[in-house]
Amino acid sequence: MPYTQFVEVGRAALVTFGPLADKLAVVVDIIDDKRVMIDLVNSTEPRQVIPTKRLRLTDFVVKIERGAAPEAVAQAVQADKLFDKWSETAWAKRIQASHAKLQLNDFQRFKYAKLHAQRAKLIREKLAKK
Repeated sequence: MPYTQFVEVGRAALVTFGPLADKLAVVVDIIDDKRVMIDLVNSTEPRQVIPTKRLRLTDFVVKIERGAAPEAVAQAVQADKLFDKWSETAWAKRIQASHAKLQLNDFQRFKYAKLHAQRAKLIREKLAKK
């Protein structure tokens, strides 16, 4: 099966490493085969050069010109409703759930563990009947 996601200008990608981890970005310019310039979606962070191996490409592409101004990128992202489309994907929901789980306090983690154990017990009982 051929590749369908290529590093291209306007490609939305998820940053996987560093202080920008799990943030959505748009490729604004391709510097060389290993580095790209990105503009973060819904953020006030300045543009940054980032290695391509720290990006995970998504299926979304925004129609922008190479080296487009930050205002043009923001306008294109808003016109395509990129952030809304991204929020609806299973990938984004999984990331959001993992961040929510990290924010639990001791008692919430305890309740989660108890519910998880109850669910596992019910599943074991159902499987034992079959």
